[in-house]
Amino acid sequence: MQRLSQQVWIGTEDWSVATLVSGIPGIHTIGTVLGISIKYAAIAGFETFESHVVSKLLRDTSNGMMDLRVDCLQNTDLYSMAVKNFSLDGYDMTSSYNVYKAVYAVAHALHQALGCDSGECQKIEVQPWQEVPPSICSPECPTGHRKLQTGQHKCCFDCLACPAHTFLNSTGSTWCQACELHQWSTEASKVCLDRTVLLLAWDAPLSLALLVLLALTLFMTLGSGVVFLLNLGTPVAKSAGGRTCLVMLLALTAAAASALCHFGLPSRPACLLKQPLFVFSFTVCLACVTVRSFQVGNSTIFSTL
Repeated sequence: MQRLSQQVWIGTEDWSVATLVSGIPGIHTIGTVLGISIKYAAIAGFETFESHVVSKLLRDTSNGMMDLRVDCLQNTDLYSMAVKNFSLDGYDMTSSYNVYKAVYAVAHALHQALGCDSGECQKIEVQPWQEVPPSICSPECPTGHRKLQTGQHKCCFDCLACPAHTFLNSTGSTWCQACELHQWSTEASKVCLDRTVLLLAWDAPLSLALLVLLALTLFMTLGSGVVFLLNLGTPVAKSAGGRTCLVMLLALTAAAASALCHFGLPSRPACLLKQPLFVFSFTVCLACVTVRSFQVGNSTIFSTL
């Protein structure tokens, strides 16, 4: 019984949906049953063909003899149907057409297996494992797309495009591979591309011009800070702000020095330091300006009083 539960049965719509079959005791133990239901579609021109050929047959057989030269009427059963004016309205054309397609599928498979393309078939023995028309549930996914199984059978699936920064260069896989850190890719890619590195090289003309301006800025801020430090106790330095002005100059020097982190190849310390150093230094500078503004304002009010 365990062996039967692993089998898969393919049934036509004649019995796979029949309650008589589903009501058999123990039917659930036979395994998986795939019922195939064919969507009905009218055969274009068939009714016209039927009325034309049958009426022609009746005219040609009015003398009691059947004309075998009429196409598709070499069967005596068709003659009997025509004589009795049998209507094909109740005839199951869909099932008959399925039989027609099955016969032609086998015929084409034999045509390929026997090599009949050259005009003459080879006299060889056809084995069951030789080429036959394939029967699949879903077509193979293109590269850059992965499989997403939609049922309990692996042959039925949807194809999903791999997201950006991933790739898939083979078919039949259910997972997309991630690109390396130095690579990138667009959606539905089958390969990853190397990233283009853009940076301010130390010897580039633009970098040299910026470094000259940065050196001048550092010279002015550091020079002013040294002068304030040497003359911190003088009345001029005290009136200019004293230690507050000295802290402001040091903060401006640190903010300008943070620009050095933007040159050359990026490094982890430089990436972690450049923005916090600039934000902290510039915030300290603005705080010193605010404090000095309050000191000047208070001094003016007291002088007026």
